[in-house]
Amino acid sequence: MTDFERGNEEDWVGRPSKSQRKRDMVALQELGESLIELAPEQLGRLNLHEDLVEAIRFFHTLKDKEARRRQQQFIGTVMRKIDPVPLREALEELDQLRFQQAEAFHQIEIWRDALVDGDADVLTELVGRFGLDPQQLRQLARLAAAEKAAGKPSKNGRALFRLLRQSFEREQAPD
Repeated sequence: MTDFERGNEEDWVGRPSKSQRKRDMVALQELGESLIELAPEQLGRLNLHEDLVEAIRFFHTLKDKEARRRQQQFIGTVMRKIDPVPLREALEELDQLRFQQAEAFHQIEIWRDALVDGDADVLTELVGRFGLDPQQLRQLARLAAAEKAAGKPSKNGRALFRLLRQSFEREQAPD
């Protein structure tokens, strides 16, 4: 006769089911997989437990698919010893930062394309916002438009993009 049949329910109350424990372990393994995808400098900023950092580094040295799978499982096991909440929050912040960087990149591309197409309103906006030299912007935009029309690689378009990106980054940088 089992404990449950004998009515010993207080031992089971508050204890997660086996299925829930498995779901939790899979969630930790997936969190470990997202850590594997990070660049080494991003991992360094997360202040991870040394065992976890070592397991992730070892994963990147493996070539065999099965060995990598086993190492991923091991990373999930190491993750059980670590509180995942701050780690999830840090990864969320990294994702948010990546999203903001992508948005900024797209906005700079839009400005560059508008300048190359000859949009004077964008030129006025950028000169006012960043304090850029309007003559330099016009010249780069004109040269980039000529390269685009000729079907050549846009050396001046890249230079215009760099100028806009540097100005944007200076504006975003904390003082």
